[in-house]
Amino acid sequence: MTSESPAFGRFILVESEKWARERATFLFHMERCMDTRFEDIVLLEVAKSNTTLVAIENAPGMASVVLMTPGRDISVDELESVSRAISHAFIELYGDDYLPAFEVTSPGLDRVLKTARELELFAGRLVRVATKEFKESREPIIGTLGALGGDSLHVMVLGVDRAFDMRQVTKISLWDEILGGAYEG
Repeated sequence: MTSESPAFGRFILVESEKWARERATFLFHMERCMDTRFEDIVLLEVAKSNTTLVAIENAPGMASVVLMTPGRDISVDELESVSRAISHAFIELYGDDYLPAFEVTSPGLDRVLKTARELELFAGRLVRVATKEFKESREPIIGTLGALGGDSLHVMVLGVDRAFDMRQVTKISLWDEILGGAYEG
């Protein structure tokens, strides 16, 4: 096949398409492997600290590592210490070029609790619960988060244990009585 034959041009095009597909597959696989490597390092470094991992959240172009300390607010120094440890461990193993963009934060104001694990982590904290009935009555439900039992969520409201059917709950977020917003920490 010569460079002047029509088949040669088709061969180049087919090879280019094949290369592009393989490269895209490779990059996708590499990105997933890097996510796993990053997550493994985060888990290791958090285990070495006095903090608890709430979640690793992926946003476009950045990962967010959310930490808390049981029973008290997490300090900025603790967040910075874990952030540096993650960076150092990742760079040591994989090099500076592969370190993903990430931030280490506290749960923050108005954090929405999404998983059973998060509900367990924040048991005993003030929460605001929105239910399907809440939209109709406009009455906020604010109380102390209790246990999650089967299909029901327990919240202590003014000394009374109220159980909510999880199928009726639309949103659970941390709440702070003084700030009128959510609990930070």
